[in-house]
Amino acid sequence: MFVAERLQQRDLSVAKEIHAVQMAAYAQEAELIGAKHFPPLNTTLDDILQSHEHFFGIADKGGLLAVISLCEMNICSLVVAPNHQRKGLATCLLRFATEHAEELTVMTSVKNTPALALYAAFGFAEYQRCFKDPEALELVFLRRKPAA
Repeated sequence: MFVAERLQQRDLSVAKEIHAVQMAAYAQEAELIGAKHFPPLNTTLDDILQSHEHFFGIADKGGLLAVISLCEMNICSLVVAPNHQRKGLATCLLRFATEHAEELTVMTSVKNTPALALYAAFGFAEYQRCFKDPEALELVFLRRKPAA
């Protein structure tokens, strides 16, 4: 079983691990959705060090495997190192987030079918779409409302 733990992104070594996982996962996502200019790939180490987001991750003895970052009621990032995908890490992090926030929002590409399936399994529903320049990347905004 995996356990999500708070990450201290202001610690340089931790920020470097977060950045490495994000860049590997975002490169894979850019390829999956066919994006040549994928804004998350522009995230710098400084962005992480100075972020006001709350970072949580799952690690093993080899290092960081998966990361979720939250800001208020929004999932800013949910990434899993490509060689550790399909092991339940994203599910564990999303379960952690939904247990600690009644309502959450997230944005992803309409072409990211694995992410959309995961969010749907946790009760997220679409509430908006938009196109992001320069490639007219279609994004979908999802919301998970508290159970009635």
